[in-house]
Amino acid sequence: MNQTLSYDLLNSDYQPLSTNALARAFCGGARSELQLTPKPGLVDLNNSGSHSDLNFEIMQHSVTLLDTFYRQLLQLDVPTLNMFDLKRIGVAAEQRMYQQCGTNTHRGYIFLSGLTLLAVRNQRAVRAEIVQLAQLYFNHQLESSHGQAVRQRYATGGIIDECLQGLPAVFDYALPIYHHALLQGDKQRAALMMMAGLMQVTQDTTSYHRCGSAGIKQIQTDGAYLEGCLNDGIDVVLWLRQRNALYQEMNLTMGGVADLMALTFALYELVAAGVCDVS
Repeated sequence: MNQTLSYDLLNSDYQPLSTNALARAFCGGARSELQLTPKPGLVDLNNSGSHSDLNFEIMQHSVTLLDTFYRQLLQLDVPTLNMFDLKRIGVAAEQRMYQQCGTNTHRGYIFLSGLTLLAVRNQRAVRAEIVQLAQLYFNHQLESSHGQAVRQRYATGGIIDECLQGLPAVFDYALPIYHHALLQGDKQRAALMMMAGLMQVTQDTTSYHRCGSAGIKQIQTDGAYLEGCLNDGIDVVLWLRQRNALYQEMNLTMGGVADLMALTFALYELVAAGVCDVS
């Protein structure tokens, strides 16, 4: 993969965005990910992928619920941020999701986008701030979960390591890939290129949980193939639909990829708004 562009967000001349602008960017990221079609194993405009409990309308409503979450986070006082406030607001967001959508919709994105939103709002180097916030969060004992079991069984750090390293999948891969592809003028191709890159580097505990190492290998192989096709100018729509049918048969999903895609869309909107430097 092409990895020639790095992002240094929030330079010394940064002026804080309004609450409205920040909430809009992170809600918009989730909306852009949802609307990207087709996506193997994920909810899109065509179908529900490998998620029998979800559909486009449910996910669309879930996106609207994120706005309240972001506004509550942005009301916190930066110097006195503590784990209890962060967790309280995150749990409340998850409860709204379950009550109004009846299932797990944007749970992973709630955590990732909340962490990143606070890093952006704090007006310091975003990646370093993400690491600091992640250390604060994960310093507490992790609750029992499918993700924890997967991390132990397959010796993978999953999203924990990703956050503790400052989201390299986003800053070192997804954002540069998306930026370079957008320069060629095709937003759909750029989004698919970004998805292809993330498919190759994301250690998704949901994929491990559902299909083990074979599931991760399938996604990585498909990501590399998709990247090659896009670089060669090959129409990939039919192939992506065929992959979706395969993922449905395997019960394979890549929710972690979806969350990181949504985060990339959100951050890129902030880049376009002049909050971030591209170097």
